[in-house]
Amino acid sequence: MSRLPGGVYLVLDTDVCAAAGHRTAEVAAAAVRAGVRTVQLRAKRAGVRDQVALAVAVADALRDAPPAVLLVDDRADVALAARSRGARVDGVHVGQHDLEVSDARALLGPDAVIGVSVGRPDLLSAAAGADYVGSGPVRLTPTKPEAGPALGPDGVRAVADATALPVVAIGGITTADTAALRAAGAHAVAVVSAVCAAADPGRAAAALVDAWARAAVPAVAR
Repeated sequence: MSRLPGGVYLVLDTDVCAAAGHRTAEVAAAAVRAGVRTVQLRAKRAGVRDQVALAVAVADALRDAPPAVLLVDDRADVALAARSRGARVDGVHVGQHDLEVSDARALLGPDAVIGVSVGRPDLLSAAAGADYVGSGPVRLTPTKPEAGPALGPDGVRAVADATALPVVAIGGITTADTAALRAAGAHAVAVVSAVCAAADPGRAAAALVDAWARAAVPAVAR
């Protein structure tokens, strides 16, 4: 059984939240109350001390919300520091140029949830020891212009067909994409702007959760 919940996965981007006039921790809490079960904190332009403080603040905001997995983007050291301050941080998501999965596992322990970005099947060797893979971009997105060419649902399917690990699709996803991505074998769909930039993040998250629930489950279990 996967340690990563299926469904809607929020990449909580601090810059996108700020541009929309939202407080990062409040967006996280609203999304989780709406049914999101994984939150990945991404604060690429923040200093490491600010990232630690943000991780603690988000963990605090989720204390009274329904259970959710909280991950830190890229930085195992930030996850460790937040944990040392009493925050419940479940793990980390790393890219192809960040820490190797084995090193993140050594730092965070066997119970940590660790994901890795894998855009193509030929990169799956980097996922050894991970709990899930992130596959994308489904379509090009301004929140991560360096992510590479758009894969579409067929590209996500190629990754899902090549691994037994849960696959999280990411990149410009909207409610209209959930059925095709679930049919392609996605275990979850990760969104950034669809929630962080929405006028009402909680309502936007709820719409995505509902769209996922209504999407047809693939005939062959992944």
